[in-house]
Amino acid sequence: MKSAEKFRIAHLSPAYFSPDSYVGGGERYVDYLAQSLQMVAGFEQAIFSIGPDDQLFLRNGIPVRVLKNESSHPGMTNALSTRLWRELEGFDLVHIHQCLTLFGAFSTSIVRSLKIPAIGTDLGGGEDPQMLRGRGIELLDGLISISKYAHNLVGSHFKGPHDILIGPVDTDRFVPASREPSANAGQILCVSRILPHKGIDRVIAALPASLSLTIVGRPYHQAYYELLVKMAEGKKVRFVLEADDDALLDIYNKSAVFVQASTARDIYGNNIAKPELMGLTTLEAMSCGLPVIVSDAGSLPELVTDDRFGQVFSSHDDLVAIFEKVAAGAWPPPEAGELARSHVISHHGLNAIGVRLADFYRRTIASKKN
Repeated sequence: MKSAEKFRIAHLSPAYFSPDSYVGGGERYVDYLAQSLQMVAGFEQAIFSIGPDDQLFLRNGIPVRVLKNESSHPGMTNALSTRLWRELEGFDLVHIHQCLTLFGAFSTSIVRSLKIPAIGTDLGGGEDPQMLRGRGIELLDGLISISKYAHNLVGSHFKGPHDILIGPVDTDRFVPASREPSANAGQILCVSRILPHKGIDRVIAALPASLSLTIVGRPYHQAYYELLVKMAEGKKVRFVLEADDDALLDIYNKSAVFVQASTARDIYGNNIAKPELMGLTTLEAMSCGLPVIVSDAGSLPELVTDDRFGQVFSSHDDLVAIFEKVAAGAWPPPEAGELARSHVISHHGLNAIGVRLADFYRRTIASKKN
C-alpha cells in the first residue's frame, strides 16, 4: 500500500456533465462521485470521456479528458477510443461507469489488459450482451451500485466485492433558501430529462387546478414534449428547458414540493426495464429542504424512509389523493423540509459517500496487491 503518495483514480464515462455532452442523472452522478472523493485525503483523480473532438478542462478542480470518438456505432454508450490504453497507464484503479454498455465492455477489456484494478457501476445506459450473458462483468474487481434496486438487477451475475452507495449529492451547494414556509405554497416541481419513462405526463394528468407545476429539463423526445405541452393546456404548468445549475437551485428554492414520477410502463405502452436506478434530482430537492413525492418505480421508494418528508404513489388515483392533501395543507407537515435535508446529509451527502467510496477503493487496490 502507498503511504505518502496519493492513489491515482480514473473515472471512465461515455459522456460528461456538460451542455456540450449530456445533462442528466448519469453524467451528474460521475461528477458528484468524483467530488465526494475530494473530501478524503490520499487520492488524485481524472475523468475520461468520449466526444466528437479532443478536449481537456477542469471541473471542480478535477481534470476532464475528452477523447475523440472512434466508434462507427451511433449512440452515446457505444462510444469508443483506443487511446484509453495510453491514457490510463500509471493509474492505481479505474472506475468504469455505464459498465454494462458497449463502452463498458470495451473499457473493461482495456483496463484488464493493463492489469489495473477495475470497478464498475451501471447507470442505466443499456446493456451489451458480452457483459452479462457473456460474463464480462466477472472481469471487474468490484461493483458499486447506486441503489439496492440497481444491485438486484446485476447481483446474480457478479459475486465479487460490492457496495451500494445511494448518492452523493452536494449538500453544500443545494441548500434551502431563507423563506417563510407559506411563501411557495402550491408550487410543485418536477426536474427530469423530458423522456416518456420519466412519467411527467402522470404529474400533469393528476395536477389539480389549485396547484402550479414547473417542469425543468431538456427535451430528448420531441413528440413526448409536444404531448406534454398539449396536456398542460388550461393548467398552471410552465416548462423551463435551459436551466443551468444556478437557475436550477433558484427553482428548487421557489418550490414547495418535488415530484419524480418515473414509470415501468410509459404512456406509449412501452415496458421500461430500468425505470429509475437512482433518483438524483429527488436527493437534490431533499437537500434543498423540499418534501418529495415519488412513484414506486425502481429505486425511488428507497429514498423515502419517512412519510413526513416523502410520499410514494403507485397509481393515478394515489397521486391525485396526495396532491389533494398538499392543496388542503394536510401534507407535508412543518418539519418536513428539515427532516428531508438532515436525512440526505447523513446518508447521501458528499462527505458520507466519500468516506465509503475511499474505503472501497483502498480495499480493492489492496486486494490486487496481495
